[in-house]
This record gives sequence, structure tokens and C-alpha cells, in this order.
Amino acid sequence: MAVLKNQTKGPSTAVFLAVIAALVAVVVAVVAIGAVLFDPFATETIDRSGPALLQRIRKLEEFNAAEGNFVQSVDLQEDAAYLPDFLKGQRVTALVTGKVRATVDFSQLGDKAVEVGNDGRSITLTLPEPVLQPAEIDEAGTRVVSRDRGLIDRIGELFSGNPFDDRKLYVAAQKKLNTAASESDLQQTAKENTEAWLKTFLSAAGFEDITINWSKAPT
Repeated sequence: MAVLKNQTKGPSTAVFLAVIAALVAVVVAVVAIGAVLFDPFATETIDRSGPALLQRIRKLEEFNAAEGNFVQSVDLQEDAAYLPDFLKGQRVTALVTGKVRATVDFSQLGDKAVEVGNDGRSITLTLPEPVLQPAEIDEAGTRVVSRDRGLIDRIGELFSGNPFDDRKLYVAAQKKLNTAASESDLQQTAKENTEAWLKTFLSAAGFEDITINWSKAPT
């Protein structure tokens, strides 16, 4: 006697192959993406040329590297060409105090002012030399020691709203203070202060070998 068995119709060969192909494509895509994202042999390029650091230093602009306080004696005399001193002219003697700042201009640093070594641990900076700024007179701290005036000047002062115009005195004092500052060690102190500050700043940024060179500041 023949026995009838239930038979289930399976998928066709074409469908089966299509499914296998799709799975292979997915696996290949996953492997490709993984190779790009997780390639153990991939390398990373780090720019150590220093542009970002240069921009940070430039933003500091004018660095006040040192400041000197000076006291200068000034003896200023004005004489009339054809009149004796007791009639026209004056002489004033004063002790003038003021300060002079030595600054370093970071804002105009060139692109080659900062050079970072290949090891990323060494750096060389080339800076303009400190510049002495014009003396700032402390008028409140100025002491007039003596003031002699001719008769005509004294009479004129009675009708003047500003009997003692000491502008010429301060102009002369400023020139003397500028000279005194240029003959002092203020610029050298400014260099030392700048180097100490930059080395602290750059050490904190990870640099171990720091070289600072100075170039002649433009006039």
C-alpha cells in the first residue's frame, strides 16, 4: 500500500543565492567601515609648526616688560635778549619724578618668529628688542625748589589765570628722564623679565627646550 507523505516546497535556488549575496555584501561593508574607523595601523598628522601658538603670543600685543622710576633735577632759565634778568626772565629749579616703561611689541611678530622643533618639545622665539616709551611725568610728585622771576614777569602773573606755566619745565624734564632711562639697565631688565615670563608660559604648554633670540627693534 502506498503511503502519502506531506511535502513542503523549499525556496528556489535563485532566492537562496540572492540572500547569500546580500549577506556577503553587508559583511564586506561592515569590514570596510571597521577598517577605516578602527585601523590599528592608521596614523594621525599633528601640525607642530606653531601658528596657533604664534597667534596666542600676538594677542598679548604690547608686553610691559619693565618699569623704571626716576628722579631728575631740572634747572631751567629763560633770559630776555635785551633786558636784564631782574626785569625780564625767570629761572626755576625743580626735582621732577617720572617713570619710563620698557615694552616688547608682540603684535607684529612675523611668521618665522616661532619655530617648533620636530620633537615637539623644543621651541625657538625671535623677538624685537624692548623699546623705551616716553617718560611719564608725575606732576603731583614734582617739587619746585626755587623760582626767580623778573619784575615784568611778576607783574604779568598778577593778571594771569595760570601764573606758573611749567610746560617747558616738564618738556625739559621728560628729555632728561628719557636720557637717564636709556643709560640705565632698564632694557636689559626688560629682556630678562620677558624671557622668564615666556619660559614659564611655554613650559606650561609642554616645551622643555626653550630658546629666545632678540632682534633689533625697528625705529
